[in-house]
Amino acid sequence: TVVWVQQNASPQSARIERPDRQGPAFRMEAALPDPWLRRDWIAPGMALIEQGGKTGRLYVLKDGQLEVVRDGKHVTTIKTPGAVIGEMSVLLDVPQSATVRAITEVDYFVIDDAIAVLHSHPDWLWQIARLLAQRVNATTAMLTRDKSDEDALILPQHFMSSWGDPTV
Repeated sequence: TVVWVQQNASPQSARIERPDRQGPAFRMEAALPDPWLRRDWIAPGMALIEQGGKTGRLYVLKDGQLEVVRDGKHVTTIKTPGAVIGEMSVLLDVPQSATVRAITEVDYFVIDDAIAVLHSHPDWLWQIARLLAQRVNATTAMLTRDKSDEDALILPQHFMSSWGDPTV
């Protein structure tokens, strides 16, 4: 039996038992051995985090695809198991910079009170630091690649010779 929690339900009616995963209004909560880690699930179209929100939580993708949208524009799709979501907001103590929404059914882990967990589990902090360094490296490479020929407008030789300039 899977225990489901209906979002926005009163505490008395929130927990229901349901053998399937139909309907976008339901999220699964399954207990894990560590009290700071829990597993959850969302249906396609549901938001994992909202731009401007601040939860203090980290999310780790187990399975599925997520879309990242910032200021209404698609930024990227996350589909790699183990991807960490929400780290910038947690580490910088700022609101979330983007909305992350499920494209498919998404299974993920939640780390509540992430700062406290990171203080007591430096191996997690190390992995997040590596992830951020990889992102900075990829962004720097993208920003500094040689664009001299890519962005130049190159006209065909016959076009310029038709101007009648003898120096061309």
